[in-house]
Amino acid sequence: MSVTSGMNAIAHAAEGLYAQDSNPVMNLMAEEGIRALAQALPAIRQSADDVKARGDALYGAWLCGTVLGNVGMALHHKRCHTLGGSFNLPHAEVHTVVLPQAMAFKAEAVPDAMSRMARALGTTDQVSAAAALFDLARDNGAPVALKDIGMQAADVDRAADIGVSNPYWNPRSSATARAALPTSSALSMALPSRPISWR
Repeated sequence: MSVTSGMNAIAHAAEGLYAQDSNPVMNLMAEEGIRALAQALPAIRQSADDVKARGDALYGAWLCGTVLGNVGMALHHKRCHTLGGSFNLPHAEVHTVVLPQAMAFKAEAVPDAMSRMARALGTTDQVSAAAALFDLARDNGAPVALKDIGMQAADVDRAADIGVSNPYWNPRSSATARAALPTSSALSMALPSRPISWR
């Protein structure tokens, strides 16, 4: 629960880095929130009663929540709200699974946000922010595939249809938004290395 809750918080900061109404202060808070959580979650997984790591996670979650309260969210949150609200999938786990894939999909449209995220995650030039998010989740025992949290293959086309109705803003063209929504190939998600077409 701690890892998926932390990944959920990171999602708020990640989307804040490319929000339409973002600003330099929110960007600083988002990057620091991601950094704090990325460092705290492995320590918490190793020792659940690590008070310092819990404090660092609380600090990171507060920063990420503050970002959420001050800027708008985008396509990642639309995907998660569709999957959670329409298919009764668990909230934090949905964010955990979708976040790396959403970031891979948007990466080329928001390179500055991806650079800031990669720096916060402590990645090298050879590892994308999306891949680092995937690794953070997987390496700390969190689910990384929709099928692992209850998504059924029979529901993926309906999820895509719901997801493109009343869309949220997206830094990539709205014409590509359906490609970012889950279909059968998204049920078993793999390590993202580039934007993924799911259609």
